[in-house]
Amino acid sequence: MFVIPFLLLAVQFSGIIAAPLAESRFSRDLHAHGSNFAKGLKGAKGASSTTSAAAAATSSATATPATEEEGNELNINGAFATPVALGGGDVKTDVVFTKGVVGSLEIEFQDDKANTLTVTENKTPGKAPAGFTLLDPLTYRIELKDGADGLTLQKVDYIFDPNSAALKDVDISKAVFGKLCTDTNTFVIDDALGELEFEDDENEITLTVKSMIGEWGVFIPSAAANNGQNNEAEEKKDETEVEGAFDKAIATPGGNSKTDILFPPSAAGLLEIEINSTSTNAVTVKKNDSPVAPPAGFLFVDPSTFQITTEKATNTATDQVKVDYIFTPAVLAAVDPTKAVIGKLDTATQKFVTDLNVLKAAFEFEAG
Repeated sequence: MFVIPFLLLAVQFSGIIAAPLAESRFSRDLHAHGSNFAKGLKGAKGASSTTSAAAAATSSATATPATEEEGNELNINGAFATPVALGGGDVKTDVVFTKGVVGSLEIEFQDDKANTLTVTENKTPGKAPAGFTLLDPLTYRIELKDGADGLTLQKVDYIFDPNSAALKDVDISKAVFGKLCTDTNTFVIDDALGELEFEDDENEITLTVKSMIGEWGVFIPSAAANNGQNNEAEEKKDETEVEGAFDKAIATPGGNSKTDILFPPSAAGLLEIEINSTSTNAVTVKKNDSPVAPPAGFLFVDPSTFQITTEKATNTATDQVKVDYIFTPAVLAAVDPTKAVIGKLDTATQKFVTDLNVLKAAFEFEAG
């Protein structure tokens, strides 16, 4: 019997990982060396999503700020075709508009002088540029009553709704803004429009511009709109999902047919082993309910650890093995799993190791 010769499948590793004692909310992504350690909930959306309340359709926006941060930032709910009053004094104001099919438009404004913002929807926009597809079926006409020259800050943002069915197979990190050229009546996508950023933790693209005035659309390369669907279909083509059991050898086929083994859940979540190998094999997982203590400064989220072995050694050149942990909704609500780390047991010292350099790995958290 062999221990799988894969970084995360040593004699033991801490099943659901350890969470830092001092933190209950986290923000840093984890990466796994070819491995998805945590997936959130299998087949469900992740815990992070962006919502925006629709603003009341008042004739002028003297909207009450939703929040005030550090005394110098206002968040306002905007409504389309309704003027929004923007204060001066170099107070940064974020205006989030009513959510549409795939997300919400957001305008960021900052200047020493007050202004008035009006955004209207175009429900019958022109065609997307060659090689691109409209991601949001609407485009948005932005007006500033007193102009946009020399403002301290002006940004056009779009916050994607991760629960939108229209985004299921779309790589939103490839999304871009396009601006309508009124001379040719075509949308232009160019770096000269401004500095574009994708904020993964916010599911948001932001474009810092010199002038927000004009008509804007949210586009995506046509290939990126289909990549998710094609990749998912390819991945599931030769994939089998089986129910596993602890202390029992689970046979896996060869021929590079991928097998996902889902083990019995606990209150924290469930362990999943993915194996794609050239030769037949068998995986056995033993659960240890009385492991050694977690590393200093950490707590086990799942109190059990797991010893994973294979009948035959896998080939690191041709075989792929992944260790996943799928969190329950209760865990996702209680902690931010993006700060989770794998602890690998060093049998010589009987201590768990979490140093990425020692493990020669990085960790990945998948929110959906």
